[in-house]
Amino acid sequence: MSLFAIGVGGSGAKCLEALTHLHASGLLQNEANNTVRLGTFLVEPDLQSTLLARAETAIDRYGKMRQLLSHRASDFARGEVRHYGTWSPLGSAASGISLAQVFPKPVLRTQASGLAALFDCLFPPEEQTVELDVGFRGRPPIGSAVMSRVDIASEAQTGQWKQMLSDIESAAGGGEAPVIHLFGSVFGGTGASGVPTLGQMLKSWLQDRGLSSVRVNASLLLPYFDFDGQAQADTGVHAEARNFQLNTDAALQYLRTSGTTCFDQVYLIGSDIKARYGFSIGGLSQNNSAHVVELLAALGMRHGLAPAAAGCYAHFLSRAVVNQISWDDIPDNQEVGEAMARSARFAVAWLNNFSLEIDAAQNMAMPTFLSGAPWASQFFQPSGKASGTRAGRPSISSTEELELKRAIDAYTVTLLQWLQQFSSNTGTGFSQELFNPQVLERNDTHENALDRVVKGSARPTHQGANDTVEAIKVRMDVLNPAEIPHNGVAGLADTLWRLSY
Repeated sequence: MSLFAIGVGGSGAKCLEALTHLHASGLLQNEANNTVRLGTFLVEPDLQSTLLARAETAIDRYGKMRQLLSHRASDFARGEVRHYGTWSPLGSAASGISLAQVFPKPVLRTQASGLAALFDCLFPPEEQTVELDVGFRGRPPIGSAVMSRVDIASEAQTGQWKQMLSDIESAAGGGEAPVIHLFGSVFGGTGASGVPTLGQMLKSWLQDRGLSSVRVNASLLLPYFDFDGQAQADTGVHAEARNFQLNTDAALQYLRTSGTTCFDQVYLIGSDIKARYGFSIGGLSQNNSAHVVELLAALGMRHGLAPAAAGCYAHFLSRAVVNQISWDDIPDNQEVGEAMARSARFAVAWLNNFSLEIDAAQNMAMPTFLSGAPWASQFFQPSGKASGTRAGRPSISSTEELELKRAIDAYTVTLLQWLQQFSSNTGTGFSQELFNPQVLERNDTHENALDRVVKGSARPTHQGANDTVEAIKVRMDVLNPAEIPHNGVAGLADTLWRLSY
């Protein structure tokens, strides 16, 4: 089964960041519980956005790690991903482009004077001239005007759109029932204008080609953050928190009257207790931390794969306690909780212990290393020599093994950063009982205890004294060969993944 996720704007990019980590943990599966192929695509006029870069980094690092793993892991990182890239609705225009350049008034006056007058009525001078290369400035009308110029049929002939739409068409033609899922906010500029517009365009494109098996769903983020501080007097047009509710109301009215022309299902997710972010018009300074709302939005894609979800158009969530979120509030909490807990515990154990052990092995003879790390002989040559093998086990110092180790390091750094951010970024007066953010950080202390990583019902039932990395190493050391189907760093990561929960 093929899934295609499209993140629109900054919040949409953050949702794809979350979705990548959920896919890595094995949470996107078909009815037969097999992992699916995930295609990712980002839509963002602000190509310097830090939020965009974070999503691209997560996708790229997971993809590289998985490529190096190849078929050498049975349980770890099974989900296939293909990134189609980032597309700007402004095209290849030079920096500094404005709405007045997109719709040149001299041309409008010559060809359709009424449209020129309408343009002046709809957009005040400051909105006509503001530079759009940092996004649509929190103004949905600006974004809608730009997005309305997009012709999916033309875009399908070249570039990233061509690759993705071709794969959608091939999957549907091969008997699959692909799902396209869009992510974005309805209270800003890019998401509020782009998600409904692209949804409607995709639905029309699918209908024109008779691709009735393809579903188009969306996770729409309602307001969940406010800004600390205010813009300077000379900032110009910018997103304002006071407009968030107005933008949201307009978007919801549109969904009520015309939503089914855009989407088969929608997931509406926000928070009445707001996180606080520093003010930014976009670009590199827009570095908002991950938030649990984006995790819930990403889980909307998982929910949409269930047959039971197809009978309902709009989906909502609530929590049991006003000022707290726990695993009981998470959809499919038992399965999702176990998978996310396994991911977090794996990342802590790998990055803060096993990876450091492999580094240490580079500076000593293998017999000396094995005297303190006997588990390593299950995966690497006990002789430590680069030539020859023992049951196909590679040298712990081989170039290929160290390259894969660095790729796993890079991905787990990204994973821990995301987990730590959304566990910490809760907003004043709001708490989470999911993870302990103090433990979700990289360090060189050879972290041993794992009992504090996860909170609540998803926490494993091991006794604290036995819930350690050392206990996992002892279990590794006594596994029989049939229980270790893969060798080297790939086999070590695969085995650690299984034993992490």
